[in-house]
Amino acid sequence: MLGTFLADPGDVPHVAVDYAAEQLGVADPSCIKHYAERLPTQHEHAREIRELLELREFADAELRVFVASRAAQTRDSRRELFDRAVVWLIENRVLLPGITTLAPLVANVRAEQLAAVNEHLVEQTPVEMRRELLETLVVPAGKKVSPLEWIRTAVALLSGAGMKEALNRSVAVWAFGAGAVDVGGVAPVKLTELAAYGMSAKAPKIGQLKGSRRVATLLATMRHLEGVSVDDALLLFDLLMSTKLLARASRDEKNAKLKSLPKLRKAALQAESALRAALDTPMTQREQSPQPDDQAEESAESRPVMRETTASEMIARIASAVPIEQLEALAVIKELVPPAGEDEDLAWRAELTNRFASVRGFVELLADTITWDATDAGAGVIAALRGLPRVLAYGKHAGVQHLETHKDLVAGSWRRLVYDNPELGDRLIDRHAYTFCILEPLWSALRSKDVYAVGADKSGDPRTKLIPDALWSVHAPSILTALGLPADPAEHLRKLWGDLGGIYRELAGSLDANPAITVKDGRLNLARLEAAQLPEAYQAAHDAVMNMLPRIDYPELLLEVHGHTDMFDAFEHVSGSTSRRADLDISLAA
Repeated sequence: MLGTFLADPGDVPHVAVDYAAEQLGVADPSCIKHYAERLPTQHEHAREIRELLELREFADAELRVFVASRAAQTRDSRRELFDRAVVWLIENRVLLPGITTLAPLVANVRAEQLAAVNEHLVEQTPVEMRRELLETLVVPAGKKVSPLEWIRTAVALLSGAGMKEALNRSVAVWAFGAGAVDVGGVAPVKLTELAAYGMSAKAPKIGQLKGSRRVATLLATMRHLEGVSVDDALLLFDLLMSTKLLARASRDEKNAKLKSLPKLRKAALQAESALRAALDTPMTQREQSPQPDDQAEESAESRPVMRETTASEMIARIASAVPIEQLEALAVIKELVPPAGEDEDLAWRAELTNRFASVRGFVELLADTITWDATDAGAGVIAALRGLPRVLAYGKHAGVQHLETHKDLVAGSWRRLVYDNPELGDRLIDRHAYTFCILEPLWSALRSKDVYAVGADKSGDPRTKLIPDALWSVHAPSILTALGLPADPAEHLRKLWGDLGGIYRELAGSLDANPAITVKDGRLNLARLEAAQLPEAYQAAHDAVMNMLPRIDYPELLLEVHGHTDMFDAFEHVSGSTSRRADLDISLAA
């Protein structure tokens, strides 16, 4: 049970002593107190037990390798490493040493591994970069915060100016070149651990770190910020496009439609009256044929002559219903109703082009500062985005010849907005419309992952999360040791297959003897679990206990439980060290 021999066998729990005495047929279990009188007996029995259970004496060499692997490949704290070390010793049938032996060993090995990680990162960092990283901790003259504090604070201003600031922040982070440092000898989880501290601790606190940990923390933080800053900028771009530009343009277009409904209704009524007047006008009219005077009296009756209604008569008939000068139906309908063949997005896209000032300040930064890549479906969008600054540089003189390479993207209603602006001359394009013609598919492609940013986390290529073969070859022995897995997965799968097969065979063998289980049509059915009858005295005991319980606030209850279990001691600082705050338990309870 314990994995070790007790110095005094009398310390064994009485229930275990009584059970063993019953098995051995010992009538008086208290005779165990005489067991310690002869020391060689304990030694002889200890040797027999070790041989029987195949237990080994503790040697720290193997355990050091295991603890070092866990410390190098995981974020285990000292407490977790100690617990895992105990489990490892038990599983490997090693006698447990005393806590005064194991605890310092785990702490020392962990400290050695962390120091080795820090030293390796510092050695790989160029001297000039180390100086630049340390300068980020100093508040410049005239500034309120240090460069590190500014760099790691995400921009929250949802506007074109905020987008420009977010991209400039990303430029400042990438300028350090931390991503170019070779950190292949360090597990990614350790970089994440260092970056977590660098992102949360105050700059003066980081400046107080000893030895190589200060530079290592700053390097890991900058590498982390390279991806985070790009993600923050693209998240801001997504929100700006979806809430401030596309949604607002669509909303304004709908509001414009609502405002135009009375005008359109009036035009429709005029058109209906004019059409009704035209339809009610006969296509032919009766007219008396002219006859000479000398024959007028001789004609018994005059025969009418039918003729077609002329256009002027038709217009006069329409004008009698709706005055021609007030007939605005055609002009209004042409203005408010899109022509045949136009898509429904024309109106809101036209409204979107009026917001060019919101994106003009960051379009070039978006194209030039982020390292873009894409799948085959998004390659055209990226090529057009990279060429967008050159098109904008031509100003009002940008012509259709500048869009030849990317003309396939100018489709649907964008074609009319880009090419057919009446205020521009022939073969000139609307730069504002073309800019949004590129930004809209870029926004969609980012959401579908057809376009991604190299080096980013959430907005990056998900395939880069896979472990490269070169990195696996370096860390494989340490990772496998830390996880307790063999190098050959077939060996591990065979063990799992054997364990699972044994469990199934055991279950199958007990089915017939279990009346609560039936198998019908290949389906396993369990009988309903009936509630056990409560003892007669249960309710009285329950009520008595409830009456004895004190009525206290939840924080006091938590503090009392902490007094019995020390549960709040499990909370550690982000750096992995134990918190020095004496009143941490009160804060957590509150």
